[in-house]
Amino acid sequence: MDLPLPFNLIVKAASWVWQRVTRVLLYKTYVGSHRKWNSRHQLGSRWEPLGDYLEYSLRLAQPTDHKPHVSKLALRSTGQRLSNVDLYFEAHGAGVRYQDKISVCEVDRTPMVWNLINVPVLDFVGGLREEIAFSVEEVELRQCVVRLSSGEALPPCNTMRSYLSQSWILSDEWMYQWGHWWNCNAIKFAKGEIAMYWRLCFGLPRNRVYSPYATGPRRKPVIQTLLRGIGRIMALPPLVTAQFWLAIWSGLFVIDRDDRLSFRWAAGKKDEVDTA
Repeated sequence: MDLPLPFNLIVKAASWVWQRVTRVLLYKTYVGSHRKWNSRHQLGSRWEPLGDYLEYSLRLAQPTDHKPHVSKLALRSTGQRLSNVDLYFEAHGAGVRYQDKISVCEVDRTPMVWNLINVPVLDFVGGLREEIAFSVEEVELRQCVVRLSSGEALPPCNTMRSYLSQSWILSDEWMYQWGHWWNCNAIKFAKGEIAMYWRLCFGLPRNRVYSPYATGPRRKPVIQTLLRGIGRIMALPPLVTAQFWLAIWSGLFVIDRDDRLSFRWAAGKKDEVDTA
C-alpha cells in the first residue's frame, strides 16, 4: 500500500536543500559585499572633531545589524592626555528626545567606547506621507567639558546638530539570508556597471568625436544599430543579474576595490573581495 508523503515534510526538505544550495553559491559574495560596507560604516571608520582636544566616532544601531542592537560612541584625544571628559549625547526622533550622559577619565589616543543604552535602534516608525518619521533623525553632542591634565577646565562646547540621511533604508541594498541581513551595495554597483556598459559603450567606437559644427544627425550604420539593440537587451535587469553571477561562479572574475567586476589575475589579491 502506497503511503502519501506529508506535504509539510516535502516543503521542509525542499527548503533545507534550497538553503544549502544558495549558501554554496551566494554566501562568500554576500560576506565580501557586507564586509566592504561594514568597513566604511563601523565604529572608528570615521572620526569627527569635538572641540580642540577631542574627536569622536558614532555608530547608530540598525535593525539590519547582528544582535544585540546597541548604538556606540567612541572618544579619543587628538594629542595630549586629558584628565576628565563629561558630555551628553542627545538624539531626536519622531518627536522624542533621548540622552545619554558620558563621563570618562584619563582620555588619550586609545579610543574609549561607550554604549548608548538610552538611544533606540534606528528604524522607520512612520506610515503616511505626513507622518514619515524615524526613531532617530538628529544627533548632537552637548555640554562637552574637558579638563586638561594640568587641572584646567575648558569652556563647554557643542557639536553641530547632524541630520541623518537614512540612506541605510532609502538607497542601500539589503538581502535577508541564512538568518541575517547582508548589505549588497557592492553587488548592486557591480551589476549597475555591467548595465552601463551595455547601454552606453557596447556597439560604439572606442574613440568618439563630437563637434558643435555638425549640421544634423547622421544615419547610423546598420551594424551599429543592430549592436545597440543587442546592448539594450543585455542591459535588462534579469540578464544583468545572470551575467554577474555567472561571472562570479566561473571563478574568473572578482569584485575589486572599486566595486567593479575584474579578472581575478588583474584585480590582484589586495583589491579583490573573496567571492570564489
